[in-house]
Amino acid sequence: MEEKIVTSQAQLDGIPVDYNGRIIIKFGTKSNRAVVNRKFKYPVVAGDNSSVEARGNSSVVAWDNSTVAAWDNSTVEAWGNSTVEARENSTVEARDNSSVVAKANVQVVDNSDSHNITISGNARIVYEPKTIHEYITHNELESDGKTVKLFKAVHKRNGKYMADWCDFEYVIGEVAAADSLTTDIHEDCGHGIHMAYKEWCVRFGANWPDLAILELECEVDGIIVPYGNPGKVRAASAKVLREVPLEECGLYGKILAKRRAT
Repeated sequence: MEEKIVTSQAQLDGIPVDYNGRIIIKFGTKSNRAVVNRKFKYPVVAGDNSSVEARGNSSVVAWDNSTVAAWDNSTVEAWGNSTVEARENSTVEARDNSSVVAKANVQVVDNSDSHNITISGNARIVYEPKTIHEYITHNELESDGKTVKLFKAVHKRNGKYMADWCDFEYVIGEVAAADSLTTDIHEDCGHGIHMAYKEWCVRFGANWPDLAILELECEVDGIIVPYGNPGKVRAASAKVLREVPLEECGLYGKILAKRRAT
């Protein structure tokens, strides 16, 4: 994947939201933070000792010894020895030895080793599911115990449903089968048919002008839930049932549907 290292706010603001690569911030201090207020195709990385402020619907990954202040509806993933201060309706995922201070309506997903998490107000700590049964319950998915209905973000081009990462077509009524399945739970982007719950899929493809959400049915046995679950799961195959109207995909889906209508 292409990477761009930015060392000033002007450089960051000059990158278009559809940039197909990773943006790495290496500037900002606590008194003069780098500001990320747009949602790019991939989460922006706060690297080294940078200090970043995430606003709006932006998505930031905190690495190394970076510091991130999360506001509005931003999403932050904290790694290494990074520190995150989260307010309002932001969401934080804590990993490694990161530290999180959460206030207001913040949700913190605790995947950390040291649990340096402090909450106040209406903030809450949740724990990611480790098995497919926990994943189904956690995300309130429809399941009969043998099969489960999951969802996938795809590009709808000329009436065809195409995968984001490769030239793979999903056809309604047919079974989509991967060339192989990565069973290693420590690999979050291996081979397989990747699926998730509706809200995750909408966030993933929110910046695509041709976003479509598909509903798939998959056998519960054989679904791989990656360690430190990034929100998505994978399987060797799944049957494509239908395209799901964005209006059925939560508040964010309704917002996107309204934008398209106008």
